[in-house]
Amino acid sequence: MNRPRDYADLARVDRTHVSLYTDPEVFHDEMERIFYRSWVYVAHESEIPNPGDYKTTYIGLVPVIATRDAKGKVHVLVNRCTHRGATVCPYEKGHAASFVCPYHGWEFAPDGQLLSVGLPKGYNEGELDMAQLGLREAAKVDSYRGIVFASLLEVPDITLEQKLAGVRPVIDMYMDLSPVGEILVGHSGIYKHPYHGNWKIQTEGSVEGYHAIFTHQTALDVMARKMGAFLRGFQNSGLKGLDVGYGNNILEVYRLSDEQVHQRWPKPYIDMLCDAHGERRAMEALRNRFNLVIFPNFAILEYQFRVIRPIEPDFTEVRIYHTTLKDAPAEINLKRVREHEFFYGPASFGGPDDYAAFDRIQEGFRAPMVPWVHLNRGYLSEQTDAQGHRVGDLTQETQQRAPYYEYRRLMTREV
Repeated sequence: MNRPRDYADLARVDRTHVSLYTDPEVFHDEMERIFYRSWVYVAHESEIPNPGDYKTTYIGLVPVIATRDAKGKVHVLVNRCTHRGATVCPYEKGHAASFVCPYHGWEFAPDGQLLSVGLPKGYNEGELDMAQLGLREAAKVDSYRGIVFASLLEVPDITLEQKLAGVRPVIDMYMDLSPVGEILVGHSGIYKHPYHGNWKIQTEGSVEGYHAIFTHQTALDVMARKMGAFLRGFQNSGLKGLDVGYGNNILEVYRLSDEQVHQRWPKPYIDMLCDAHGERRAMEALRNRFNLVIFPNFAILEYQFRVIRPIEPDFTEVRIYHTTLKDAPAEINLKRVREHEFFYGPASFGGPDDYAAFDRIQEGFRAPMVPWVHLNRGYLSEQTDAQGHRVGDLTQETQQRAPYYEYRRLMTREV
């Protein structure tokens, strides 16, 4: 019989053991202890705006449906017929009055209730308990600024408000780039990037400040020719990486002066935001850019929601949902599309670099005689700010270390 793994030792503060990225039993434990029993991103409310709308996705390996019922309530349902197990919805998104299993015709409402079964007269009295055979619901569903999270198997030991405390200010700035404080997710496009590597490589990579000048040299050369002085001062910029608690972390990407804000954005748009939110709030949103990770499976980058789907220990799919600003001028949203395409599209100057690197990382993990992945850059100089957040330079690895504090907590607690 295998001895229990010491996850506190395998996920040390300054390094992680290669088995965390390669071992199928570790992967199984991660699904059970992290993905099914803590807050996991599921959807944005703009993807299911009306009663009857739905979106299918995954929590870990489990297929789920995010739906909105007739009263407007959002549900997260396991996409599995309670009869013989077939998925009841095969489409990624749509509108349906009900979900009908293709195998035996069992029909379920958008709130998961079992409405009818095929050939009901074939059941004897006492063989069919309609009230108990609805689609399984997530144990807990909650949202912030339209971002929906769920826990499948148990109510998490922290509230969503606690979970998001350190990232709420950044989320608020992201939403307030819209004059009405709302975004639309996926309406302007979705990319899917599979890579042959572990899911945590993308969790770490979404807030990587160290690699850009090496991995994305071509993109930076093109940007320098187009943007000139706008990019000067990237190094020694004073920008930080932050560990803001519960595995969540922030990378400060750039901070503009008022002059640069006016160079980057048209005056009518700036005035629109100032009228809507006040000048101070509007300029704060326009001036600052961040990448952030909400552990374990979600990141917000400049114009995207990034969703990490673990499939196997060495295979992951990343879904990138482009975001637009509700009620913003069309030219602003078009600018968001074009800049996103430049860096993150399937044939872009940036995103494909990362996934090629992720493949190479997993290939390197085949060497067990080199057992540790080092995340200690800046560890000895890491500081703590007034909010109790760990802080380091953006090219250091404070933000890569951050998820593993929560990883250790969740992986070592009793289930």
